[in-house]
Amino acid sequence: MRKLIYVAHPFKGDPENIKRVEAIILQLTKLYPDYTFYSPLHATGFFYFAKTYEEGMKDCIEMLSRCDELFLCNGWEHSKGCGIEFNWADEHHMPIKFVDEILSNVNSHEEHACDITGV
Repeated sequence: MRKLIYVAHPFKGDPENIKRVEAIILQLTKLYPDYTFYSPLHATGFFYFAKTYEEGMKDCIEMLSRCDELFLCNGWEHSKGCGIEFNWADEHHMPIKFVDEILSNVNSHEEHACDITGV
């Protein structure tokens, strides 16, 4: 069975954040081809203003509880929702990874490989 990864990204109702998380998930799918990535921005962002914030976060936590890991995107620490998701995952001993660290490690390995090969 594939791992289900919850990708938390700041939103605040800004459609540009949906585009940002799309680009991130496209990169992650190349690194983790056997994982399934879940974006709450895509799944629930269209009704962000139709529910109270608290009700929307209940939906997010419900889906997070069904996932295997939490991946946090850059800026999560300034996002109320991402903070709630982080705290829930931490309290429930869910593995947490930071997308900027994952992608910077990949980029540094690629740069190092270029240094070695001279490319």
